[in-house]
Amino acid sequence: MRRFLILAALLYCTAATAQTTKEYMIAHPEKTAGNQMAYSTDFRPQTPAPKGYKPFYISHYGRHGSRYHYTGFDYMMMRNTILKADSANALTPRGKELRDRICKLYDDGFLRAGDLTQTGFNQHQGIAKRMIENFPEPFGKNAFIDVKSSTSHRVLASMDAFLQQVKSMRPTIPVRTESSRRIMSYINLEERDSVSRRLNNDAWKQEQAKFEKSLVSPDRFISSIFSDAEYAKKNINAVSFMRKISELNANMQGIDDLDFDFNDFFTPEELFDTWQASNLYWYSNFGPCPYANSRGLKCARNLLKNFIDEADKALAGNGTTATLRFGHDTGLCPLTGLMQLEGCSDEVKDMTELYKYWCDYKIIPMAGNLQIIFYNSQKNTDILVKIMLNENEVKLPLTSDTAPYYKWTDVRTMWKNTLDNLKF
Repeated sequence: MRRFLILAALLYCTAATAQTTKEYMIAHPEKTAGNQMAYSTDFRPQTPAPKGYKPFYISHYGRHGSRYHYTGFDYMMMRNTILKADSANALTPRGKELRDRICKLYDDGFLRAGDLTQTGFNQHQGIAKRMIENFPEPFGKNAFIDVKSSTSHRVLASMDAFLQQVKSMRPTIPVRTESSRRIMSYINLEERDSVSRRLNNDAWKQEQAKFEKSLVSPDRFISSIFSDAEYAKKNINAVSFMRKISELNANMQGIDDLDFDFNDFFTPEELFDTWQASNLYWYSNFGPCPYANSRGLKCARNLLKNFIDEADKALAGNGTTATLRFGHDTGLCPLTGLMQLEGCSDEVKDMTELYKYWCDYKIIPMAGNLQIIFYNSQKNTDILVKIMLNENEVKLPLTSDTAPYYKWTDVRTMWKNTLDNLKF
């Protein structure tokens, strides 16, 4: 039995930290949706808590669930582009198939840009259900839930889905909610101009150029859609067109009423490379990119402070048993890096190798979420915490005989030191 447990632990560590391969991505094209990938319910087994420890408080941040494409302009632009080419008799038969699907997508998404889909609603209900089933104590007698949400309508709808599920399972739990501009400074602080200034350097420009050169050419894709090469050359930005179709394709995983996607217009290599470009964007702007001095991570400084402050209040006895926050990928992504979660804080200098170490779909899929579970024991004064990213246990760069359970005092000290030593 002991040998089995050791082997299981080793297999868990291997699965949790293994590098991503190109072969894996090609075999799992759904992963190339990146930050638009529909939430996966393929979870690793959880590690039992140390003997005598029970959960008593949960601190959470959740991204909104699957939604329609974030801007209606893209629907309109791509529809107009493909119809203009059609009127010029510049489309191949495959191009006309693409035209038909884009027009259907435009009709389905009209005046729905950014709206939560039923798929997104269901994702949050599932997360809430599993949270209560896996950690019932914070939702038991004398429970109190404090909830904060971004002012975005899709985030509010996600919060509503989550709380509907909570109330269906625990109808008497008191809940306090807030959604206001006052809390946006930590729920979703964005400082893209500051990041852009940090990326305005020769080393980054050279690395970007090397990365772009490594990607597959859009020529095959464009020639499969447009029959008139001269028309395409004059009217179509090949790279932009291919990546925009890829972006719309990624979003299809969360659309409820359409029974198609655009995968079949791409080769596996093209899907992989368009995802790599998107992955690079998230890493450089909201990840630990060394060329930006990890400036993107610092957008989560107020959010990390809020996690610490709210935990301090709960542990001091304010009565809160669950702190729930609902926001965006632009909040969750830098938070995981600033917290130094495994797989989220690696500094990579060769962007052609980035996908091996840092993957957006593992961190910020639709309905992506972070859960910190606090445990106490009647026989031990140490408070332990376990961190779950998308409902899978993750480790910290801390020494612990009970990992993935860590002493809260150690975790708090590490995060406080991180905040105290931030340089801008």
